[in-house]
Amino acid sequence: MFFNRKKLSGYIFQIGFNRCGTSSIAYFFEKNGYSAAHWEKGTVAVGMELARIKNKPLLTYCKKYDIYTDLEKVNMWRLPKLKWKYPIFRKFLRETEVNVDEVPPVYAYKYFKLLDKHYPESKFIFNTREKEDWIKSRLKLNADNNLITYRSCICGDNYHSSEKQLIQCWSEEWEAHHQNVLDYFEDKEDKLLYFDIQKDDVDKLTKFFPDLDLDTKHWKKRNKSRIK
Repeated sequence: MFFNRKKLSGYIFQIGFNRCGTSSIAYFFEKNGYSAAHWEKGTVAVGMELARIKNKPLLTYCKKYDIYTDLEKVNMWRLPKLKWKYPIFRKFLRETEVNVDEVPPVYAYKYFKLLDKHYPESKFIFNTREKEDWIKSRLKLNADNNLITYRSCICGDNYHSSEKQLIQCWSEEWEAHHQNVLDYFEDKEDKLLYFDIQKDDVDKLTKFFPDLDLDTKHWKKRNKSRIK
């Protein structure tokens, strides 16, 4: 693990959707000497969800990093099968009465209001891209070089009977989340970086965090989807 040269007094939370440069953002901060959590098999999202249920600060059950990205856990029904591998899954199952067979995915990046309340010195990166490209990227996810399909949404996993319905759900979720973020940070512009991975240069990142001494040479787009 890297040791920080400099550090914000709070954390950095990435609060956009997956397939919007989350791994690139995490990689950039790691290469600049800061610790970054990227998805972590959904353990961070589940830790935040447990803290939310128990009315505790959201990072109570999470390992401490400087930046947190890709904060989601889909397929919650798999927790019992994975509990022996990930302690936070065991803890979640033991300390809640949640029926994981019935709950939708956890999208902890949507808890930005609580994160701001619990960690007021923190800053946020709202990563985004063209919605149509994002939808195509979600439909084509690569795992171990085998093409798989991402069919999770706020309703659940494999909830919709058709791809058309799933896409409509994603589109509505996209619009709602964008509006919620922009509305909340309207009078907090110094706390939010709006970063379009298709249009914005890495300099926008470095200028927003001038105290972190970020070197642009470490910027690299990773885990890119092949969209035709």
